[in-house]
Amino acid sequence: MISLTDAALLAGCSRKSLERRVERGTIAATHDAEGRRAVRVGDLMRAGLVVPMPAGAAGGVDPRRLADARAEAEALQSALAATEAALARARDEAGLLRQRVMDAESRAAMAEDELTRVLLGTERDMRRGRRGALRLRAT
Repeated sequence: MISLTDAALLAGCSRKSLERRVERGTIAATHDAEGRRAVRVGDLMRAGLVVPMPAGAAGGVDPRRLADARAEAEALQSALAATEAALARARDEAGLLRQRVMDAESRAAMAEDELTRVLLGTERDMRRGRRGALRLRAT
């Protein structure tokens, strides 16, 4: 008999998930000497939550495969760090580009206002008969 907490670790699920199975009756549970609910490993196996390891598979982990998996995990962590750094640089650059666009839009609006003011002034001057009234100011 093992506790529901240990059974959840063994089965790779949450304790709450096992509690729900016990409540539904798909897994039998009893109370241990301390009053906690406990289940049999055989019941977990019958429910398909635990797969027995073949005889002779001590631990079931090949040290070479484990070393390869660790090396791959390290390589993936390194690649992730590089990707996150590139993303941070791209976000910074995007922020700078947004600021440049806003500045350019502001300058364009100011130029448009100035052009409108000059054109309206020229039109007013032409109505008054002034010649050569069109002068653009450099901004």
